[in-house]
Amino acid sequence: MLQCDSYLINRDTLALDPVFVDGYRTRIITKNGEYLSRMSILSLLEESCIRNASTFDGRIKAIRKLMEYPQKTPLLIDTEEEVAACPTLSHIHPECVWIFNHHFHVNVLSGNTSEVVFDNGMSLQVKVSKHVLNNQQQRMYSMMEVYRSKRRNMMIYVERPRTLQK
Repeated sequence: MLQCDSYLINRDTLALDPVFVDGYRTRIITKNGEYLSRMSILSLLEESCIRNASTFDGRIKAIRKLMEYPQKTPLLIDTEEEVAACPTLSHIHPECVWIFNHHFHVNVLSGNTSEVVFDNGMSLQVKVSKHVLNNQQQRMYSMMEVYRSKRRNMMIYVERPRTLQK
């Protein structure tokens, strides 16, 4: 489809799930329903990052440096709207699912298969353990808090009135 599919990546996005059917490459799961896209997950994330004045690689590199998450690095897509996502596997793995920063719980289906259930009842199966999902969720929220704190400190610094010293 068109690059406008990346506009579905916003505060309402719950997950990006790879699909391999009829030329579609991604299932975009949102609070408002599911959509299929011919764009790959990485292309959708790249376009979303570009819309927010960065690139996928640039954001991953920054987060890896700041947070020391060398693998399965979470992604902060939009700092203003606080849109973030975490991968279930390496982002280059074809079955990598990206889960966004919404509350969810995990049901264990088998040792390495879990079901992610969001508060609105939407769910998806992923081929990773509950432990991996909980760990990735924690990393994502830690990353978001670090950036939130940096942003608050920057705002305080900018807004602090200057006084002249005599």
